Amino acid sequence: MATGRVLWVLRHAKALRRPPVGGADHERTLAPRGRRDADALGKCLGDQGDHLGLADDLMPGLVLCSTAARTVETTARVLAGLAKPPPVTYLRSFYDASPEEVLEQVSMVDEEISAVMVVGHNPTFEALVAAMPRSPVPSLSGGFATCGLAVFNLPVRRWDEIAPRTAAVLGVFLPPF
Repeated sequence: MATGRVLWVLRHAKALRRPPVGGADHERTLAPRGRRDADALGKCLGDQGDHLGLADDLMPGLVLCSTAARTVETTARVLAGLAKPPPVTYLRSFYDASPEEVLEQVSMVDEEISAVMVVGHNPTFEALVAAMPRSPVPSLSGGFATCGLAVFNLPVRRWDEIAPRTAAVLGVFLPPF
């Protein structure tokens, strides 16, 4: 059991290189590999999965997700195995947010929620996972893969106390799952 708050940072799964005809980058959907990776992660996190070895009480109570098609689809597939998935708040601002802006959104989460998942894009999420731990994490030195998930224990009582370089790493999970 973790003390404090738990932050789940999920980079969207592998997306198609091009948007649909007439669409913009925001409308790019998942590639076949991305769908497979997100489905596999969803099975691990689902009610029949092992939650990646993390305790049930560490599972997210809220998801904050970019409105881009690839993040929305990643989130839906990752949460599909849960009988009672957490509520999802879609934020257009996550599409091109800085790590500081992501943390600002997290800082406004209701105090009743002890674990939050954020779902978004690189380069922001790679920078965010590099910034959170108290010390560098070797498994993140090569970047943050698509459908990569990092889970942090934050030594804070309230979300508005969240800060970089304070978190303990509960796990870094990369495809294949």
